[in-house]
Amino acid sequence: MGEFVTGYGPWAVVTGAAQGVGLAFTEALIARGLGVVMVDVDPRVTDVAGALGDERSARPLVADLANPSWIDQLDEATDQLEVGLAVANAGVAFVGRYLDMDAGRRRAILEVNCTATVDLASWALPAMVERGRGGFVATSSGSALAGTGGVALYSATKAFSINLVEALGWKLADSGVDTLAVVAPTMDTPMFRAGGADPARAFAAPVDPRVVVEAALDALPEGGRWLADEGLRFAAAVDRSERVPMLSLATTSMYPGVFERQAPRPGGAQ
Repeated sequence: MGEFVTGYGPWAVVTGAAQGVGLAFTEALIARGLGVVMVDVDPRVTDVAGALGDERSARPLVADLANPSWIDQLDEATDQLEVGLAVANAGVAFVGRYLDMDAGRRRAILEVNCTATVDLASWALPAMVERGRGGFVATSSGSALAGTGGVALYSATKAFSINLVEALGWKLADSGVDTLAVVAPTMDTPMFRAGGADPARAFAAPVDPRVVVEAALDALPEGGRWLADEGLRFAAAVDRSERVPMLSLATTSMYPGVFERQAPRPGGAQ
């Protein structure tokens, strides 16, 4: 674990850290010897951080990533800390027909999933490049492998994350800084359980996020787009003309309460 701290420590920033995948990242990084600044819009992140240890292990920051000022809050919270790893994990989703999504939700998805990821990369990477070491990780999704009906905008934003990380990785190839886009499967998180999905209808059983996170951190030096399991590697190999309906049907079928009670719109709009 000392090698991991040398490459990516002594501090990490994780967004969306109060629960689910972000909490799994936080716990894994603390176990590997890093301190973690836990960023979340949920005030409960303060109690979660307190339960993980003292300020040498975890420091909470309550901030709304849909508000551009969050990056200034982060800058202040990390004053005098050397951040060697940034994890853009926070995400907002909408499960339903695209034309039923209100403007506020559209803006939140774009601000948190795209703009905040760009802001975190732009904030964290210059110092890492100057030091010649560090890492940037973005949590993506299997829905990013093709336009996925039922989560259309979320799918698009997660593809954005992959492209951004791949481009940054190419640009920073000789800098000593690693970048990784984690293409994650369906995971057993509070957000998934609260979203109305029927796990029995999932393409595969939802995965413990801790399993995905540990493997992702091990893969960080490899960089690029990292497919978390065999199912995702299979999906990525399918011709795109078949991948779109495959992923769209797999996703919408998990939410019978959302899609089966709604009559199809003209042209099948999702």
